[in-house]
Amino acid sequence: MKSSHNNLRLLLETKNDNAEVERLLDLVFTPRRKLLSSYKLRSAANKVDNLSYVFKDNSNKVVGSIRFWNIRIDNHSSKGLLLGPLAIHPIYQSEGLGEKLVLNGIEKAHIGNWNWIVLVGDFDYYSKFGFNKKSTCGITIGNGLDNARLLGLDIKHSYLEDSIGNLVKAT
Repeated sequence: MKSSHNNLRLLLETKNDNAEVERLLDLVFTPRRKLLSSYKLRSAANKVDNLSYVFKDNSNKVVGSIRFWNIRIDNHSSKGLLLGPLAIHPIYQSEGLGEKLVLNGIEKAHIGNWNWIVLVGDFDYYSKFGFNKKSTCGITIGNGLDNARLLGLDIKHSYLEDSIGNLVKAT
């Protein structure tokens, strides 16, 4: 049975949501998620708070989350973002909540004058938002194990396609 979106609210993530978001991420991805190379690009210092959103239900429980992180390509001055993780509680999956979070994030990133977004994820899912492998062919992440799943989206110009280097944290 599909649940109704009428009882859900899209809100900016607050510091008070952190523990609940972490529990959701553990449920959806397991705690082993922190071993992935993309986690080396994430810290409290480079989280982009005004792009990180949650869906909450009527009981004020977090049922969906998306986070963005300020990153850059070494020796490159463009403003970049790492999208992820994107998580939806299993009860609400396949209802379009993830799509709403991604589209909201892309729109806010465009308004915020970010140049590009990268993520480690499934091409079949993220290609509908414009993410592709071609734009990240000169870029590496971490130890290289996730490079095959590294996808990119240029928001302005073709920063990614013209870049060569490693992704690093920015602040």
